[in-house]
Amino acid sequence: MKIKKLHYRNYQIIISIVFILCAFDCFSQVGGAAFNITGSAADNSAILDMSSNKQGVLIPRMSTIERDLIIGTNGVAGDPPALGLQIYNTTTNCLEIYIGSTWQAVVCGCTSAPAAAGTIIGTAAVCPGQSAVLYSVPAIDRATTYMWSYSGIGASIVGSTNTVIVYFSGAATSGNLTVKGINACGNGTVSADFPISVNSTAPNITAQPLSAATCLEDGVATYTVTATGGLTYQWQEFIISWNNVANAGVYSNVNTATLTVTNPTSGMNGNKYRCIVSGTCTSTTSDGEAALTVNPIPSVTNASIAYICSGASPNITLTSSAPSNFAWTVGTITGSITGAGDGSGSTINQTLTNPSNATTGSVQYIVTPTSTAGSCEGAAFTITVTVNPILTVDQPSNQTVCNAKSTTAVNFSGAVSGTIYTWTNNTTSIGLAASGTGNIASFTAINTGISAVTASVTVTPFYTNGGVTCTGSSKNFTITVNPTNTCTAANNCTQTINGSYTVNTFTTVGANTWIVPCGVTQIECLVVAGGGSGGSGNYSGGGGGGGLLYNSALAVTEQSYTVTVGAGGANSNGQNSSFGTLLTAIGGGKGGSSGFVGSDGGAGGGGGYSCPSGYYGGNGTSGQGYGGGRGNSTCGYGWGGGGGGAGGVGSNAIHTGNPGNGGVGLAYSISGTSTYYSGGGGGAIDTQGYRSYGGNGGGGWVNSTSTPNNPGTNGTANTGGG
Repeated sequence: MKIKKLHYRNYQIIISIVFILCAFDCFSQVGGAAFNITGSAADNSAILDMSSNKQGVLIPRMSTIERDLIIGTNGVAGDPPALGLQIYNTTTNCLEIYIGSTWQAVVCGCTSAPAAAGTIIGTAAVCPGQSAVLYSVPAIDRATTYMWSYSGIGASIVGSTNTVIVYFSGAATSGNLTVKGINACGNGTVSADFPISVNSTAPNITAQPLSAATCLEDGVATYTVTATGGLTYQWQEFIISWNNVANAGVYSNVNTATLTVTNPTSGMNGNKYRCIVSGTCTSTTSDGEAALTVNPIPSVTNASIAYICSGASPNITLTSSAPSNFAWTVGTITGSITGAGDGSGSTINQTLTNPSNATTGSVQYIVTPTSTAGSCEGAAFTITVTVNPILTVDQPSNQTVCNAKSTTAVNFSGAVSGTIYTWTNNTTSIGLAASGTGNIASFTAINTGISAVTASVTVTPFYTNGGVTCTGSSKNFTITVNPTNTCTAANNCTQTINGSYTVNTFTTVGANTWIVPCGVTQIECLVVAGGGSGGSGNYSGGGGGGGLLYNSALAVTEQSYTVTVGAGGANSNGQNSSFGTLLTAIGGGKGGSSGFVGSDGGAGGGGGYSCPSGYYGGNGTSGQGYGGGRGNSTCGYGWGGGGGGAGGVGSNAIHTGNPGNGGVGLAYSISGTSTYYSGGGGGAIDTQGYRSYGGNGGGGWVNSTSTPNNPGTNGTANTGGG
């Protein structure tokens, strides 16, 4: 039998076949077996020599699953097959051989050509002489190798995979780069052209960056370069030298045509900026003249609190850390302050008025500065202006004091706590200094003359708050010092118009003023009111005497007392008499007319008359006198009852034709002679209707250790005693 070596694509396969049946002529020779249709003997070097010009050799064909079920050397499916066993795997289209412990592909058949190439990626613009520029295409299905092509000149492509490196010579020209996949089945579809531009021209800057200004830590400055032919930008800053800036801190857009500087610091003031504009191969740098000006943010440097007086202006000159313009708005107002308003300028000069005279008020001015350089707006600043109240001082009372006596202390007061009061005195001879501060303490008054001395004192309030002193309106009052007199408590003293004191008789009828002399603390005083008139008409009763009050030691002070002396009644009660408010005597009651009751009165009421039983007389005032008597009548003739007196009641009329007698008066020796005062009038006795002296009521008197002219005149024609 002949044996022959077969070669296929550089892989050597030794095929051993044992044929039970064959369609060829078989020849057995010393060298080996020959299978052919020509009858040729086997080559001496081959154990099996097969030849045909129309047919090939088929070795066993099976899938991977079937291969793994081959009966092994132990006669069991799945056991290891014989070493060197060969098959054609229909699953993988590969010739396989069993070596060692696994099936190995010897050669695989091609099923189809490579897929179409995808899009090339890489550098689209290169420079002449640029080396190792990387280009790639997505992996091409079924390609066993890649064919790259460039349409220009001067480009060397290194590599046959989906990634290659291209070297461009100094004389390289622009062109298109393409690629396609290749395998044993053929070539894939060529990729789209990838244009590569070989450049040699530098970018052209057509507009340089300009200087910019912004506000300190509160603004944005931008720098822009305009260029053609540029692909990339890099901004630089000059402090001591030029250095690249990065997108960090205050910088942004450092790799664009416009650099942004946000909220720069004061230390950046004066820095300069330039841009390096790079093309594909070369670059161009801007002139570097663009400077940064960082304007400061102004802040108001005024005090936050100011004080003024009501009706004044704060007159605040506004200042700030940098030259600025100012505007303000009005914030909170307390105390109903008027005059404040929004405004602008360098001075707040508005008249502010506080309507209160007791409490302070305030106005808030919210001031905003704007720098004159760069118009940088600073933070709003509040200035609170306190407006002090309108000061007042309570009106001090005038006072009168005697020589060598102590004055009443003058304590000044007002509505504002903390007010200081200063005063001036125009007459220092009274013992008070010409001026002073604070209250005026009690002092010993001085007047060595014979006439009263009056000093005028002016007090002015001052109030200091926040270092500002405000002055209020002044008030005036007087201190009158009377001279010492020579009167004693037993003397009869009065004051004449010229102020001198004399010892005389105090006699006066009507209203008057009596001044208690200096040194007198008590007096003997008798007050008698006017008597009431007799009744009018027939058989009228007599008028009652005026009320009588007496005090042998009436306490008085050194002051003026108003004296009122009551007149007798004229067909009426008598008038009251009084000494100041200390003693007031009630006027006598009018006598009862025919058919009427007598009136109530002071010392006594008038008597009455009626037919047939008679009317009663009026009542007296307790402590001042007694009531009148009752009249009587025969209904043809009548008799009036007597008026009451200070010392007793008036008597009733008697039916025998006797009228009633008036009540008795009281005797006092206040004038030095015992005298009766305030007797009642008698009743009428005839048909003429009234008695000629029906008003003998004692007259009206006010007497202090003085002698009266008369205890009372007789009443005539319905007129009581005076």
